[in-house]
Amino acid sequence: MARFEIVPHLNFFSRKEWVTNNVLPRLGGKVDRNDRTHVFIHHTVTPDSDSTPNIWETEDEIFDRMRKLQVIRPTLGLDIPYNFVAFIMDNGDLNICEGRGEDRTGAHTKGHNTQAIAVSFAGNFEDLSVDGADLKGKMRLLSFFLGWLKFDPSHPDYGQFKEMKNLGSLAPSGRKVFAHGDVKATACPGRKIVRHLDEVDFLDPKNA
Repeated sequence: MARFEIVPHLNFFSRKEWVTNNVLPRLGGKVDRNDRTHVFIHHTVTPDSDSTPNIWETEDEIFDRMRKLQVIRPTLGLDIPYNFVAFIMDNGDLNICEGRGEDRTGAHTKGHNTQAIAVSFAGNFEDLSVDGADLKGKMRLLSFFLGWLKFDPSHPDYGQFKEMKNLGSLAPSGRKVFAHGDVKATACPGRKIVRHLDEVDFLDPKNA
């Protein structure tokens, strides 16, 4: 099990923190880290059930949502389709939960499930309120997470892993990361996130 802070207000939770059903294995084939070239941003379209649908309150709540995402789309396999899921917390933090992880193929973006890493924001960022979410601030925290993957995705509690030196080498015009809607006729990850995606970068946490 591993949970740790990458930079202040950016927290990472490994898969073992939320998995309770060991009958459901981690899906996806192994991917060489040098083959990872780009990032896709999604949203899950499954909001919180309270008055702040895109803001989450507790770890128990986000772990429960991860378990639900594991089985919500059985046609894609009984696992999280994304590599990581990002939760905007009511205390201002961004909590990143490991889905399939950085070394496995996903089931998130047709034609890009091997070379791309997918990070999905938990919620509905097309139709529902983002009051209090501070999306600009969350894009900076996301940038440090992506930089952690690119430059040094290791931690004493998580393990020592090789960097993803080619991550970000493929990008859309004017941005460092793709929206799902860049390659498919979909609103994903929602217009309220899309308008901030040009703020996302690959920032090395060592320079935070």
